[in-house]
Amino acid sequence: MIGIVLVAHGALADGLRNAAEMIVGPQERLRTVGMEPAADLDSLRAEIEAAASAVGAENEVLVLADLMGGSPANASAALALKGVPVICGVNLSMLLEVLMNRDQESAQNLAQIALGAATEGIVNLTQQLTNT
Repeated sequence: MIGIVLVAHGALADGLRNAAEMIVGPQERLRTVGMEPAADLDSLRAEIEAAASAVGAENEVLVLADLMGGSPANASAALALKGVPVICGVNLSMLLEVLMNRDQESAQNLAQIALGAATEGIVNLTQQLTNT
């Protein structure tokens, strides 16, 4: 099973975890790291690395960050440079797909699944309902 680390500003990571567990049930090897407003980048990086170590070895971890270029993603860059897949732009569709496929996929394959699920989960509902 691939370990998952959710990294985001404020309480977003915890919120995503809570929403996902409401749908798919409690999850093992899933950690969240929320960045506080006065966070130090070095401390945040250490917290992310500790969370990644807690859920699996480098080749058994996927990091999902909220925003490309934001401090949570930037602090995850050290892991990315070591080959740990770090995907930015996490959303609930992505997280659910990752959680449901992490038993049978590698971290690298799971990263590709995450990217596909994220874009497929973005839908203009108004357009779909009015164009039928």
